[in-house]
Amino acid sequence: MAQLLRRLDDEVYVEYNTFGLEGTDLPAWSSPTDEIFHFIAGVRLEAWDAEPGAADASWTPVSSTTFVAESGVVAIVTMMDGSGHDFLIGPPHFEYGVDMYLREPQPGDGHATGECEEAWLLRFWPIRDVFDPITHAAPFSYIARGVLYYSIDLAPEQLVQPPARREVPVPVSALEDWASLRADPELDTFDGWLRRLRGKAEDKGVSVHELLRAAGIDIEDGVDLTPASCSPPQARPGRYKDPLVDRYYAAQARWSLWSGQDLDHDRLREYADSERIAKELCRGGTHTFSVLLESRGALHVRPGVSCRVWRWEDDMLGGELMDEGLTVDRQVLARNPWTRQILVSGIVTVLRRDRDRRGYGDTVWYVVRDAEPHEAARVLCAEATWEEDPEQRRALDEVAREKLVELRATYRSREG
Repeated sequence: MAQLLRRLDDEVYVEYNTFGLEGTDLPAWSSPTDEIFHFIAGVRLEAWDAEPGAADASWTPVSSTTFVAESGVVAIVTMMDGSGHDFLIGPPHFEYGVDMYLREPQPGDGHATGECEEAWLLRFWPIRDVFDPITHAAPFSYIARGVLYYSIDLAPEQLVQPPARREVPVPVSALEDWASLRADPELDTFDGWLRRLRGKAEDKGVSVHELLRAAGIDIEDGVDLTPASCSPPQARPGRYKDPLVDRYYAAQARWSLWSGQDLDHDRLREYADSERIAKELCRGGTHTFSVLLESRGALHVRPGVSCRVWRWEDDMLGGELMDEGLTVDRQVLARNPWTRQILVSGIVTVLRRDRDRRGYGDTVWYVVRDAEPHEAARVLCAEATWEEDPEQRRALDEVAREKLVELRATYRSREG
């Protein structure tokens, strides 16, 4: 029987009766209610581990289709700047099914603002692994000096090794391999936070109420411990209309017992979504760490994507690991005897940006975990598929030179 993995209620403002699903290869959608043009829709997103049965009778089926997910994270986007919350449906490069339902708004739909004119239900489920290194892991454009943007686009068939020269079996994972295709873990709930707070109070030999007062929260002995009573006044429920943002702001204030940083709604939404998805991509007790990505495309790595990273580490006595990370297909590539450092590489899965560490230019810090075997298999397959040998590189150089001559002739003709 299909199991519901996670659910998210959202609200989006739809313009010109057109919206899309970011992170997929689907075309634009529209509401079947033709008489409304601009409206607020309450959207319920559900991720299942298999094809679910029909929704209850309050929902009317509208459509059903399949698509391929880019990273496994989707979001409703509208024609202008409208965008819903990011939502994890499962692994990247999987084929998914989606059923869409429609109904008149009911209390609790969307953000329960009473402004919704329609309510939608989108149910997602995984069908099969469709990862293809030719389609999903193609290298960046061929780099050449003297060309606009310093790159020449080559078709994948011009880059790939002929199968006769290198047989690379493409890994096919099973649904149960993936951490994202299991029921929601015990995320950072209020009850979990309260248990930890009680432990901290016990270690200090004080009551929970005393510990909260010492942190600046106005609470009297005997008052029930609720999300509202344990939060600073400016962080209590009701500050933001969006309940996901509201809960995140209050949770952060409780975690740090500090709420002096007044972030705007969009930034809080980004933080709330990224931290929620990062936890959903991990199994219990998973070790996470931060790495600096300095390659092309580092600004746009999506959560759930696995890749190889490189970094300099302190060359510790006995070969101990610097932060217990970067263990999958770990390779020591160089040593610097003067600084006592080693250049290493390994395969990781990206969870979210590390907002506590600032990058520069095209370099970005990400919170990652070591890739699991099925994730690393994809990266290793892509590396083997696109590996260049000297003969292939010379052939690519010839193709690139021909394109370069054509581009330069085109530029000169435009200048003339």
